[in-house]
Amino acid sequence: MDPPNGLPFTNEQLDEAGLLGEGVSERAAQAMKTMAERPDLLNLSLFALQCMNSPRKSISPPVSPTLSDASTALSTPPIALNTTAVDPYSPSDWERTTYYHGICSDPPKLLYRSDLLDNPFPKPVGRHGHLPTKKSMRGVYATPLNPVWHTVGPQICDILKTRKIRFSGIDTARFVTHREDNKDSLGPVVIWISTYPNTTTAKDAHDASIDILALLEANGVKGVVVEWWEAVVVML
Repeated sequence: MDPPNGLPFTNEQLDEAGLLGEGVSERAAQAMKTMAERPDLLNLSLFALQCMNSPRKSISPPVSPTLSDASTALSTPPIALNTTAVDPYSPSDWERTTYYHGICSDPPKLLYRSDLLDNPFPKPVGRHGHLPTKKSMRGVYATPLNPVWHTVGPQICDILKTRKIRFSGIDTARFVTHREDNKDSLGPVVIWISTYPNTTTAKDAHDASIDILALLEANGVKGVVVEWWEAVVVML
């Protein structure tokens, strides 16, 4: 397919991400069309579009963000994370490494999610536990978030910068869980935040998520989940 005019990416970037030509999925093509025609309603990163396009490909999350301020994000030095302290906001090692199973061949690791306590992640049973059912990624359409995203998106950036969080991108997404009984389930709207490795604790993410959810509710958006993951920094 030819890329729609008005996308915030060059043809070279789209081609490298596998988002040009005949092999582009209908979901990714529709997302790019919406981004070009209504950037106020949908604004996704290349990584999010890649996840929508082909979960089977090997994908490395790019550094370029959907919403970010690179100068602010890079100005704060990495922090030394205390890996021995008990953090009630951190997911288990199993959840951290398998939560995004299926969205691509090398899925990102979960840092924190705002519904961690209300929506427990199932753990494997027995000595030979199986991987959880696969997920795939969808865009966010026709929800209360869409008409206010052009307002709350920059405000979410401000919240992260005020808290000195080194984020590399903010996406909006919904995840489909593909169950073994072929009854797929569509999850809630997710504010999907990527951070630079070893710079943000789950407690940092928890505290910022409280502010983000309060902002969304003040703008009439309820039932959203804030999920955080660590991006991979690619040295060029």
